[in-house]
Amino acid sequence: MFTQKQKQLTAHERIMVHEIFGHTMNFLEKYIEIAEYYSDWEKKKQIRNNEITRTDINGNPEKAKKAFSVVLFGLRQALEENPSPSLRNELKEEFYRWVSAVGINVSNCPPQLKQILHGFNEILEGRGEKIMEDVKNRKETTDINAPDYAERLNSVFAGAQPHLVKGREREKSLKDKKGNEVEITNRFGGSSEQGEKIFNQISQTVPNHDDFHFFKQKVQQSASSGGILPGNPTNSEIIQDVKNNPQNWRLDEIFTGYEHGREKEEILLIHNSTQIDYDVMGNLKFAGNLIYQAEKFSQAEIKEIKQALNVSENDESRQVIEEVKQNGGHWKIEVIQEQTWLIHDSAQRKQDEVGHLIHPKQRFTDEEWAEVENALNSSRAVSSVLPTNYGNKQNYKLEVATSQNTNSQPQKDNKDGKIGLIATVSVFSAVVIGGVILVAKKKLNKKVKK
Repeated sequence: MFTQKQKQLTAHERIMVHEIFGHTMNFLEKYIEIAEYYSDWEKKKQIRNNEITRTDINGNPEKAKKAFSVVLFGLRQALEENPSPSLRNELKEEFYRWVSAVGINVSNCPPQLKQILHGFNEILEGRGEKIMEDVKNRKETTDINAPDYAERLNSVFAGAQPHLVKGREREKSLKDKKGNEVEITNRFGGSSEQGEKIFNQISQTVPNHDDFHFFKQKVQQSASSGGILPGNPTNSEIIQDVKNNPQNWRLDEIFTGYEHGREKEEILLIHNSTQIDYDVMGNLKFAGNLIYQAEKFSQAEIKEIKQALNVSENDESRQVIEEVKQNGGHWKIEVIQEQTWLIHDSAQRKQDEVGHLIHPKQRFTDEEWAEVENALNSSRAVSSVLPTNYGNKQNYKLEVATSQNTNSQPQKDNKDGKIGLIATVSVFSAVVIGGVILVAKKKLNKKVKK
């Protein structure tokens, strides 16, 4: 297992994440209240002076759930920016204390609430892929052409400003202080041990979590089967369609956007009916399209897809070698745990499973590996006489084939360019927004780079 050294949290960062967690709990309790799950909720609830005053969600459980989900997504982003195991443990203990104190258990917890609590805990544990996929494929409900849209948008920014100012002032006042130098008081009085036991019982009875969505989802029409693929189809549904209609799918390496100022190409599974389109930032639009990144699938699933499409390992090795020859400056050979790897500089180093941007030497023949080495040596010879402005590169990471790269900075996750204010204003202001997600509508006419 590859490990990555975690940075030391500052006092400001630790307090900020705890505040976002607190806001998330406010919205969770408000949702439970509006959904009227418990007749004695006034006695059960733990937040007596709930600061959520939004009138638009009153009497509407679906809107209350959406508002909660937006803030939960903000928490997910904050935790990804501050990947501290000790911080996650602090929040999980608080969450379990709340479960214990509020009196929810496996017998009285409604199915929908079970799903929400299960998804909340996934994010606290660093498994936020589900909500990220739901955000990318959400059904847009905000009418940007409405007469009052600009006015509402301005009020959102105005409402966020005091919190942003407060955050900047606190960051100044806590300058040079480390996270462990500030004391944070527990919010809830229950037992974390008892709450964890109760939660585990609830989690074991959760219905199929793939069928649950934090946001309303789009529905995708599969031209290959004539049927409907759900807005967030499972890997097995996608693979089955590939097997049934291989003539309508392809694995292709195309331009997907920019990363650190450089063009990025990825191997994608693409349905032939998909219109390749880019957003205003030059990033490939994934949401609402039958187009999937290779790292969404496990190694075994990739193998199934290749077999269905009649793509051999030798063909892929040849493609990798040609890519190294053309863009050798973005590749390197590195020995990790006594094994030799060919690694692209945008790969993610997280677990011991590999994706399409990192390849073990064993997959190549001796002749192919010699080609790789010669291509890299030639690239270094050229780069040694040319100026470079790349500066300090980020640490290399190992890309995982089993899930999308969600453990990176928010701008990397935002491949469809439509996550909105949460990614563009700040995580903290997203908490204030509590339900508004901007949509970039302008399209960028850009040719696909083959």
